[in-house]
Amino acid sequence: MEPLHLAHLVVLGMWLGVVITEGLFEFAASDAESLRAAARFHYKVDKFGELPILFAVLITGTILAMRAWPLTPLHFVKIAASLVAVGSNLICTRWVFQRRRIEDVSVLLRFRRRIWTLAAVGVVFATPALYLGLVYFRQ
Repeated sequence: MEPLHLAHLVVLGMWLGVVITEGLFEFAASDAESLRAAARFHYKVDKFGELPILFAVLITGTILAMRAWPLTPLHFVKIAASLVAVGSNLICTRWVFQRRRIEDVSVLLRFRRRIWTLAAVGVVFATPALYLGLVYFRQ
């Protein structure tokens, strides 16, 4: 496998690991204090971990797409699905940044529901994008 393909796959794996970790501590938060702590921790994970990883995914993916030019229709489907997943994640990150200083538990819960709903949309689009990417890696 070419080094850039491998680098893209590694940063995708790192992104997946961060998202799973965030899911675990978000679901573990149940009382008022743990919800506040999860909001603050999620902010730090997004700021120092997820955003840099996400930009690495975008950079490596863009270079791979440029190298594959002219793109097939399946490439466009993969890229479109990937961009929906990335866009969903960036919107969630914005909400995470907004949520970090909120003390009201009902507002925290509303933010969490919005974040999880949009994260689910991201997963729905990320799954076929990953599948298509792995199919291309095997060729």
